[in-house]
Amino acid sequence: MSTDLLESDHVPAGASVLSLATHRLSRLLRSQLATLLSRHGNLSLVDWRICVALSERGTSPQKVLADFAKMEQGQISRSLSLMQTRGLIRSERSDRDKRVWLYSLTDEGRSHFHKVLPVVADRCKSIDNTLSPSEREQFLDMAQRLARASLIPSRKTLQGKRRSASEASTEDCPKQQERSGDR
Repeated sequence: MSTDLLESDHVPAGASVLSLATHRLSRLLRSQLATLLSRHGNLSLVDWRICVALSERGTSPQKVLADFAKMEQGQISRSLSLMQTRGLIRSERSDRDKRVWLYSLTDEGRSHFHKVLPVVADRCKSIDNTLSPSEREQFLDMAQRLARASLIPSRKTLQGKRRSASEASTEDCPKQQERSGDR
C-alpha cells in the first residue's frame, strides 16, 4: 500500500495539483465515512445526511433536506423512500401546500441516529485532532482561498473585465508600443 494516499505524484498533464489533491482527499473521507456508517448503522452517506438534517432542523421538506445534504433531489428521494420503508422516517403532506411532503425521524430513526452518532463523532474528532489548532486554522484558511480561487466568474463580471481590459489596452498600447520602439 502506498503511503501517499492522495497519489500526489500522479497528476495528469494540465490538471491542478491542488484541485486533484482536495478532490482525492474528499473522496477518501467520504468513502471512509460511508464504510463506517454501513458497518455501524446500516446507513448510506445520503441516509446519514438526511438523519443529521432532520435531527438538527426537525420536520423538513425534501428540498430543504437536499440543500442541507448538498445532494441531488433524486438521491434524496431514493433514500427517503428506503428510509421510510425501514421505519426510520415518516412523511406527511404539508398543511400549507398539499404538493409538499414533510419528513421527520420516527422514534426508531431517532434512536438509530443516536446509536451511530457517537461512532461518527469519534471518527470526526480523530480526524480533526490529526492537526494542531494552528494547523487546522491554516488548513481552513488555505481551503477558503482555494474555494474562492475555484469560483468561475459570472458572465457579467467577465464582460466587465473584458470591457475594462479592452479600454485599458487601447489606452496603454500606444505607450507600450512607444517604449518597445525606443529600445
